[in-house]
Amino acid sequence: MAIFALRDVYFKAPIRLQNWMTSLYGLKLSQERYGKAYEQELAALRNRPTDDAAVRADQLRRLNDFLAFCEANNDYYRQLFDEAGVSLPLDSIEDLKQIPILEKETVRSTPAIYSHVKTDIIGKTGGTTGASLQVKFTAEDYQIRMAHLDYFKEQHGFKKGMKRASFTGRVICEPDQAEPVFWRYNRPMNQLLLSLFHLTEENIPHYIAELNRFKPSVLDSAPSAMIDLASYIKAHNIKLDFQLIALFPTSETITAFGRSLLEEAFNAPVFDQYASSEGAPILSECSHGRMHLHHETGVIEPYGEDGEILVTSFTTHGTPLVRYRIGDRMKFGEGTCPCGQGGTYVESIEGRQSNFIVTPKGLKVYEGDLTTIVSELPNSVIQVQFRQFDLHHIEMRYIKDPNRFTSSHEQVLRRGLKELVGDGVEITLTPVKQIPRGPNGKVIVVEKLMNQISQ
Repeated sequence: MAIFALRDVYFKAPIRLQNWMTSLYGLKLSQERYGKAYEQELAALRNRPTDDAAVRADQLRRLNDFLAFCEANNDYYRQLFDEAGVSLPLDSIEDLKQIPILEKETVRSTPAIYSHVKTDIIGKTGGTTGASLQVKFTAEDYQIRMAHLDYFKEQHGFKKGMKRASFTGRVICEPDQAEPVFWRYNRPMNQLLLSLFHLTEENIPHYIAELNRFKPSVLDSAPSAMIDLASYIKAHNIKLDFQLIALFPTSETITAFGRSLLEEAFNAPVFDQYASSEGAPILSECSHGRMHLHHETGVIEPYGEDGEILVTSFTTHGTPLVRYRIGDRMKFGEGTCPCGQGGTYVESIEGRQSNFIVTPKGLKVYEGDLTTIVSELPNSVIQVQFRQFDLHHIEMRYIKDPNRFTSSHEQVLRRGLKELVGDGVEITLTPVKQIPRGPNGKVIVVEKLMNQISQ
């Protein structure tokens, strides 16, 4: 009740006071994120090993330290290791396979999964799978994760304290707010927070005007929001009054055509990252376009035949994740990346294991494969969404670039989708100006509208 009362006070306050309250909350977040553990980890990262053998040896040492912690401080893992006959320390990363896989339902329904340590941070996730999870982090784990994310951005020219603009899925403005001020300022983090829920075509000029006034060094958000801005900028031939260092997409999978549009509209490079609210190991993109695992944060294993992964995260002492079936799919790289960083790297993140459509033959076509349909086109489709009504009817919504899209491109889209789903499926192509966002402000790329095809 106190949360709702505070929310009521916030929305009844004038915008100037809302900015003050936002900054007060930003101060709280800043104190949680930036402390001794953050500073120590960031300093260590600036001198991290790059040699492949040294990276893997350090990763194994950290893995054994984490598993020893689990055995000593967590009832669930103590019993699991005993029943599975796991003897620590492990001799190699491959020995992780001795440990049974951890499912989401186990995390959700097992109180013993929480360790006997002080946890200051609560993480909540609903995600595309619909499974509501609550995980607990120690203050040290949370700060270490922030150090890794800031180190990634530092490698591409952005340092803590520089101006950043961020789209947020939090409700920071009332839906029927009269004044077109769809942003709030977080002063402690020098951050302009932009509302995802007010980002309509008629409101975009207000967003652009505020960005021109604020002049951020970077823009970070779900890529669909940045793509909406980029599309408008290109369509109206707008010249921006600021120069970004980079754009950092979060939360959603960014496609090749989305990346190209962002880089063209903002005249700045895009660098992707991977993390999760559950606390998965962190991946970040290097200047050569490869996603490198921050080996200090965990292990990622390939699992099954569809590119699914299991994650073991060293920054989850409150709710340890060991061989956790997170539901994501990745394509791993081979050999050594030209950037020189050793260890695991990923060629592409294919999306959630649950994000698929089902063909009449029972085959699954995943998000990563669906979005490649537009790769044959000359950047003429900005964004797509697939809606499956039943096994025999799929709608593909798409936002087209008015200067590049031609009638023949629609045939390419139809042919590409038909090749993936096969015969016996009615395909509806629907050009739209904007793809609706879900409750969390993100675009749902694959939407299954029938219960019988949701598994």
